[in-house]
Amino acid sequence: MLWCEMRRGEAGKVAPLMGLIGALYLLLEDRTESDWIGWWADTGIVVQLFGVIVMGSVMAATATWTASRGQRDRTRPWTDTAARGGWSQALLIWASVWLWTLLAYAVHVVIAFGRTAGVSDEFAPVWEPLLLGAAMSALQIAVGVVVGTLLPSRLMAPVVGAVWYALFVAAAFAPGSGIGRFAPAVDEHWAGSLVPDTALMLSSAAWCLAAAVAVLAVPALVRRPVVSPRPWGVVPVAVVALLAAGALVTLPEKATPWAAAAPQPEDPPCATTGRTTACLWPANRHLLPRLERAVADVDRALGPLEGFNRRLDEQWLDPGPVAGEAGEFAVMAPDVGVRRLSQDLLAAAMPRPPEGCEREGSKAAGGLPDDFLLAAVVHHRAQAPFDYYGEEFAAAVEKVVTAPRAEQDNWIGKAVDSVRGCAPLPGLPR
Repeated sequence: MLWCEMRRGEAGKVAPLMGLIGALYLLLEDRTESDWIGWWADTGIVVQLFGVIVMGSVMAATATWTASRGQRDRTRPWTDTAARGGWSQALLIWASVWLWTLLAYAVHVVIAFGRTAGVSDEFAPVWEPLLLGAAMSALQIAVGVVVGTLLPSRLMAPVVGAVWYALFVAAAFAPGSGIGRFAPAVDEHWAGSLVPDTALMLSSAAWCLAAAVAVLAVPALVRRPVVSPRPWGVVPVAVVALLAAGALVTLPEKATPWAAAAPQPEDPPCATTGRTTACLWPANRHLLPRLERAVADVDRALGPLEGFNRRLDEQWLDPGPVAGEAGEFAVMAPDVGVRRLSQDLLAAAMPRPPEGCEREGSKAAGGLPDDFLLAAVVHHRAQAPFDYYGEEFAAAVEKVVTAPRAEQDNWIGKAVDSVRGCAPLPGLPR
């Protein structure tokens, strides 16, 4: 009966279309510009996000249309008096739509994981976001079946899809409202420093699945003509949904709602040239050859200059007991190039003022904090791009970089000491 329903239902036509759209979305992503191709956790998040917000909303609308078929075909009086109860009929429609959705979802997983495997040096798929996305799509489809059964109007199908989409938008603009836990659509950037909060994701997935099965009993309970479900079938599922909802309410809120901090690696991959060392999270080990070239560029640019951060660590990576201050840089794309890495490392090497120090605007820097001027001078010497803040600022940079090399080094050394000591920068070379 399930196969018969899958063949005759509209989901068999809509799901392949959504599968094609999702495949194009994943395949057309530029690997060098992507913020997920190369990171397993972010790959799972991207597939889940499309599967819930786009495909889930469309398939929920499809389920609404399919569930109202009896009213359109005028066969409802016959189906209402059939031996099969209303709950089992709703479960059959729901299962047929959900299975088609899962087939398209599986295609997206294969494509996305294949692209990440082509970049990453490790094979470490993260399954929790994918499980959560599959469970959430089950709840979306179940609500569509219920609405289509109770309100069998041709207008309800697009309304259901639009309402689901609007709900996800509202949850994104109200992150502390709790909506996201009960209608999850994870939209976070984890990179290598975060891992899934397994307890939260499994609790949310359990809520979605149990609530989906339980809510499908509602039409059979409120409509008189159909056979009502037996309490021993509905009550246990409803209890599971309530327990999962209780767990979601009691779990604490965090800055990254769906993630936890990754354990610090014992031996992070590092690259060293001269006096400069930079380290990555293990998930970014594939970037090590590029990091070695970028570190060489930075060490060459800084040369014998003192006072700069020579130990550079990827964001959230604990540098441990190192001599001097460590700089921090972020890797925003798994396939980042050497030039961008060099720029980020050079920015991380800049000295930082002490905590509580507020840099005042400098006339020489065009009214901007004067440590901007130091950063621009160092970037100019390294032939790296730097921000342009007007003609007066550019003239100040030019005055430093056109001075003899010894005077430049002397000015940079004094400027570094000034920044670290929360003092104004020295006067520009004459």
